[in-house]
Amino acid sequence: MTAPASIVALRTALIWHDEVMSDVVVEKPTKITLGKSGKVTFVVPDVGLPAKFAIVRPGNRGYLLTLGTRMRGTICIDGEERDVEDFVQRGEGEAQGGFRATPISGRDWGVIDLDETGTIKLFFQFVPLEEAPQFFTPKVIAGGLAGYLLACASISLLWWNAGHALDEAIFRGCGIATLALFAGSLLWWAFLQDGEQKASMAFSLALHGALLYTTFQLYDGHDPFVWPGPRTVTGNYLVTRNEVDPPAETPKTQTVGEVTKQEAAAKSDTPKAIKTATKGDDGAAGGQGDEERARDQNAKDAPPAAPPVQLFTENNKKVLDNILDRNLSTNLAKFTGIKDDHTTRGTIGFGIGTGTGVGDDLAGKGTKGGSKNTGPGGGGNVAGDFKTGPGKIDTGTERPGGKCVGAGCSGAAPRPVNVAIATGTGDFGGYTEDEINRVVKARAGVFRACYQKELNRSPGIGGKLVIKFKIGADGAVQSASNAGGSTLSNEAVEGCVKSNVMRLKFPPKGAIANVIYPFVFSQGG
Repeated sequence: MTAPASIVALRTALIWHDEVMSDVVVEKPTKITLGKSGKVTFVVPDVGLPAKFAIVRPGNRGYLLTLGTRMRGTICIDGEERDVEDFVQRGEGEAQGGFRATPISGRDWGVIDLDETGTIKLFFQFVPLEEAPQFFTPKVIAGGLAGYLLACASISLLWWNAGHALDEAIFRGCGIATLALFAGSLLWWAFLQDGEQKASMAFSLALHGALLYTTFQLYDGHDPFVWPGPRTVTGNYLVTRNEVDPPAETPKTQTVGEVTKQEAAAKSDTPKAIKTATKGDDGAAGGQGDEERARDQNAKDAPPAAPPVQLFTENNKKVLDNILDRNLSTNLAKFTGIKDDHTTRGTIGFGIGTGTGVGDDLAGKGTKGGSKNTGPGGGGNVAGDFKTGPGKIDTGTERPGGKCVGAGCSGAAPRPVNVAIATGTGDFGGYTEDEINRVVKARAGVFRACYQKELNRSPGIGGKLVIKFKIGADGAVQSASNAGGSTLSNEAVEGCVKSNVMRLKFPPKGAIANVIYPFVFSQGG
């Protein structure tokens, strides 16, 4: 049914390269806006129009169409076709700032080029409204209700005639009628859908049907990992073989004068005394065969002895002792070998002598320098205290670090170094003095190593080194430099200390701290 001519709607469409990109139909007066972004009716590129330009807007007598000087195309106002460019320059309506507005309604239409290129166009026209078809009219609803009640009564009567109680018959009749009505409604709803929706529903039904068929028809419920395996694979194989019983023997009939074979005498119940090397579970581990096994007639009736040691035997112990007791034969070996210039009871001596033997702690004479009087061990020539010949071993000059004077001092040794770390100063930011000192002094050993390394190369160096470092908001040290006032003039020590200061990690406080820390390096006395 067609609506009256006075009830019309405005239809607008955006066209790009003669292809409709968007179509809008409005029943109530509404703005039709154009813009590059935002909440506009049609999104268009920059065609020289203001932002959110309302090309059509509600007016006093319908709608008001606004056209610009760069627009081209054709419009039809009151049945007269006009060129847009000519209309904007000399047409009727209100003109302001290069734009001209004119009212539109009724049978007016137009195809407007938004710029000179004609790439983007706007089409508008008024279309009459059509009433949507009404299927569920009062007559249809009344007829459907009457049919539903008639179906309930008919089916209930059939169940009652079949011998069921009246209430059970009514329940079944109304239930079946309701299910039929529900199924019909679903079918009618599916029939009213568009083609794509119908295809989607058909695919969904096919997929669910396949899943149900797979679940209830193909699934057999047997575990394929349980022996002997799935039935489809092992159905033709025998799990066990049926043994065929041997045929029964036919009894023989005795004849006159036949001598029957005498049976063997029964075995004695007294156990036979048999010597065996193993008893109990160990002896019965091999099982019992058809025939008695051969036995050792001279076997002792006692448990077997434990197996002998195969690796750490007495001979192997002596070999290892000889390796440890061997005197080293070179001067270089005295720094890397095992010192063992005195033999103990039971060991074997080595050396440039007249033989070897087991020491008995008797008086043995040494013939090389470095051994005096008598000592334990076998007689023979000994090599002495790590010496392969007479003479004094040259160990080089004394190491740097000072000379030891007093009781118990003999020779030179490396001197310990001292690193005095005073309290830091400066702007601690969010840190406390104790927090700064705890982190720096925990790395005192690293700073001491920096000084010890260069002290070995340049004896006598020492002094004060003042380092200034900056702590970032994350607790990491960002920079470290010489703060001045240092008396230690050694670039290697300074570089090593600054490098290790950069590796310090403080708890993050979210603030910047600038700390000055003095390090005093000196040799131990």
